[in-house]
Amino acid sequence: MGLRFWALPLLMLAGLASAQGQQPRIAIIIDDLGYSSKHGQAIVELPAPVTCAVIPFSPHGQRLARHASRAGKEVIVHMPMAARHHKKLDQGGLQVGMTEQQLLAQVRHALSQIPEARGLNNHMGSALTEQELPMGWLMDELKAHQLFFVDSRTSGRSVAQRQAVRIGLANAGRDIFLDNDRNLASINNQFNKLIRLARQRGHAIAIGHPYPETVHYLQQVLPLLGQAGIQVVPVSELLTTPVMNTAVATAPEQSES
Repeated sequence: MGLRFWALPLLMLAGLASAQGQQPRIAIIIDDLGYSSKHGQAIVELPAPVTCAVIPFSPHGQRLARHASRAGKEVIVHMPMAARHHKKLDQGGLQVGMTEQQLLAQVRHALSQIPEARGLNNHMGSALTEQELPMGWLMDELKAHQLFFVDSRTSGRSVAQRQAVRIGLANAGRDIFLDNDRNLASINNQFNKLIRLARQRGHAIAIGHPYPETVHYLQQVLPLLGQAGIQVVPVSELLTTPVMNTAVATAPEQSES
């Protein structure tokens, strides 16, 4: 299957205007960076400003964050958080039942590992992001560091964005997972959902992972997005800085990222 096969649906959309009459913008966050040097470096070298979400205590995380920053990519901390079903938590992760002091110590340690970071999103977190107090502590700490938050939305009952809104913290939420199914046809279908959503409302946010299939797909498609009338931007360009106490609707529940 050649290069043009996977990009063809994007090119077919090139003549359509967005609902706002402006060029649609998408942000692509690549999670789980830091465990594979090879695949992480391939993400850093992608020909578009994808956002690099780095797991703070991973073997190659600090080096990849430096390389990403030097390459002009936006870097965020991909913070491990407790998931349902007793999934194993990465080193330095945030556990259910932590005190405020314990949680903040872990967050500060993680942030110190990735000084290039401009924001943070959750790695897993289907359990912890449903809890008001820990999410409130986290958002207060991010605001103190002048960082933003992106909810990966691994739970449809996440209260994380609501807590961000409560204190007026710049935030966003994931719209599409690109590669829950690593099959190229499935990734292509998800990518085109992202494009359609961006055309409908002017912008959309996707999360993917440094899987070989995802890397291969993005290497082929990203150079063609200009022809499709789509602009790729860092996720910080799609944030909302809310008026405090505004309600936030959560997305339907998805599998852990």
